[in-house]
Amino acid sequence: MKAATKVAIATLSSVLLLGSSASLAAEAQSVKKAQASAVKKTAETAKSISAEEKKFIEKEIQRVKELTEESGDMYVLYHKYPKLNSGFDISYWGGIHEFTSYEDYLEKASTLKGSILKQPANLPKGYKFLSAVIEGPTEGKFVDEVRAEGKKSGKPIYVKKIDWKEAATIRLKYTNGKDTLGFSKYAADSVGTKKKGFFNDKLPAHVFPKYVFWNDGGKYEYSISLTSLDLSRKQKIEILKAAVKK
Repeated sequence: MKAATKVAIATLSSVLLLGSSASLAAEAQSVKKAQASAVKKTAETAKSISAEEKKFIEKEIQRVKELTEESGDMYVLYHKYPKLNSGFDISYWGGIHEFTSYEDYLEKASTLKGSILKQPANLPKGYKFLSAVIEGPTEGKFVDEVRAEGKKSGKPIYVKKIDWKEAATIRLKYTNGKDTLGFSKYAADSVGTKKKGFFNDKLPAHVFPKYVFWNDGGKYEYSISLTSLDLSRKQKIEILKAAVKK
């Protein structure tokens, strides 16, 4: 009986192993077919574009690239052939401003609508400005407008300059030579389920920087982060409130 049982178990194991191997082989084959199909479709799309259209696309992208490098302006592009743009029909160029001088940052930030970040009067002793970033919006009615205008134009690629007045993201960084203190403004969760108030991050104790987030009920949220434990939660909250100018 024992020998028969062992044989039965061995046979069953072999069957299961063969079945599992066959299943994996089938899945691998399916993935290969899907990849081959995607490559084929992309190739077919590329073939369907005339040489004139390809040249137009290349020239427009180069033109926009040069414009953004010179002016820092923001452009939204509609792609008639999304497969040539990683599957997306919309792309963005420019709209990101980086600063290594607080004065230069403040000059730009002061021209914007809505809240901005500023150097807090209660900035901890020893900290100096390190860098700042201002980013324009990538969501809103203007995206749908560009998409509609692009389709209507019939062009293989359609370009539109966007004159934005309110930053979607702002980041400031300060350092004392050892630690980094950061402030951020960013779009609030559109679902709107988060309660108003101040919240600590949920990262493990050994993970830095440590954050305190602030939701004031508006369409933007704010945060303060520090790469050490030198400041208490109460101190962080007071510094963050002083860094937000509404």
